[in-house]
Amino acid sequence: MSEASAVRFYFSFRSPFAAIAFYRLRRSPLFKDVKFELIPLWPENIFGGHMDNPTDSLFKLAYIFSDAARQAEEAGLPSARFKASAEQFKLPAGMDYSKEKVGLKMPEEPWGITHLAFLYAQEKGKGWTFADAVFSRRFDFDGKGSKNVMDPVVIGEIADELGLDVAETVNAHTSGRFDDVHREMIRQGEADGVFGVPFFVIEYAERNEVFWGNDRLPFLHKAITNSEVLSVITEGSLREVQASRC
Repeated sequence: MSEASAVRFYFSFRSPFAAIAFYRLRRSPLFKDVKFELIPLWPENIFGGHMDNPTDSLFKLAYIFSDAARQAEEAGLPSARFKASAEQFKLPAGMDYSKEKVGLKMPEEPWGITHLAFLYAQEKGKGWTFADAVFSRRFDFDGKGSKNVMDPVVIGEIADELGLDVAETVNAHTSGRFDDVHREMIRQGEADGVFGVPFFVIEYAERNEVFWGNDRLPFLHKAITNSEVLSVITEGSLREVQASRC
């Protein structure tokens, strides 16, 4: 990886694992000098081509929130909401799983509202701060209650708290200003083979190296630094937001 290149960091505000990764990367001194290209990804063909939808598999969904709770605790984040969600996805007893794949039929999720609001915030130099605030509100990391971060009213509240223009933030998804940028991000995600988030891509001259998952951050750091050992990202090291992530 050249000094000028950045690690592509694909995320979605839908994902609990992306939320935990974002929290850790914003605060970990191990990554303070690493340049990231932040790419919110929500394909036009939702989970149709390259991205998997975990809600299509009840087995996977039952696991996700239990694992998210473990990973949140490791990062020093509240885990109660993840544990409560895990309790809702117990596998039904006596079901014949051989007949069909069992999952949840989800309503339409307009994540473009939130992702393009992020692109506006990033344009104003507050991408990391805005994303952190959205994840915190979605998963109640600050204990103030969880809210629907696809709701423009909630996005407006977050924008106001951060000193962003509320109307510009809320209407970013209908303004047309970020449509081409977002479409190019989707195309780049397809080219990089993104199938879930968080997803990281280190681009070298001759090849790419990719990592999937919050729990792969030590491996990502090892690859970036050419270290011979895996670093440990402790809860105690995540007390302060790094100056490079404000």
